[in-house]
Amino acid sequence: MAQENKSKSLKHLIEEIKSIRGLAWNEFRPKLEKLAQDVKKKDFERLCLESAIFNEAFYNSSGRYGRVDWVATRILEYLLPHHVEVGDKALKKSEIDLVKCLVITNGIYKDISSIDAVAKSGSGDSQALAASFCSIKVLRALKGHKSSKIRKVYYNRLGPVECLDEMLGDSIADIRYEGIARAPYYYDKLKTLTKEIARGPFSLLINKIPLDYLPMLVANRNVKNSWVSQRIEERINSGR
Repeated sequence: MAQENKSKSLKHLIEEIKSIRGLAWNEFRPKLEKLAQDVKKKDFERLCLESAIFNEAFYNSSGRYGRVDWVATRILEYLLPHHVEVGDKALKKSEIDLVKCLVITNGIYKDISSIDAVAKSGSGDSQALAASFCSIKVLRALKGHKSSKIRKVYYNRLGPVECLDEMLGDSIADIRYEGIARAPYYYDKLKTLTKEIARGPFSLLINKIPLDYLPMLVANRNVKNSWVSQRIEERINSGR
């Protein structure tokens, strides 16, 4: 919807939000309670769905940027339970990631299947959050997702018993670290990780890789670290 089509009541809602967002808490709460009584559902819906309106209400401020998300969160968390059906519509149509995150986090909806829709075809933090609560069927469809946040949720929920090889081959070091940490000792795929460059995963690999592959780690740049080289030497000398 074009911003020039704002109704008089919507303009009033925007101005009311602007007037309270810089207040101290003891003044903020009473104003918020009054706002909840006065706001019209159709105006609040547009606030939650349209980024241009949302940004005008919350982000055209006086430079107190550290407070912006806090204010938006407090206002929306207070108003959304008064209009639960707006939460359902926001999960399907909102342009604003923060709104969708708040709806999911606080369970402000009537149709829980909307979480699957956000996980499947959403974006940003709200998609990663939805992936934490979606059905396993939808979760499995997120395999290999380009977002590392979503892949982490995928691995955490399905677990290394199902996803170990994927975790070991992931492009993110801390995911590979978790994979190596959960891998069985002398696991066959560990042999493919001798060129691991991240210090954390490499340090775990020293103890878990088959002993006859340990010499292949000596050429790795991580061995320049005296602590790492000492651990390799100790394992070679142990014969285990």
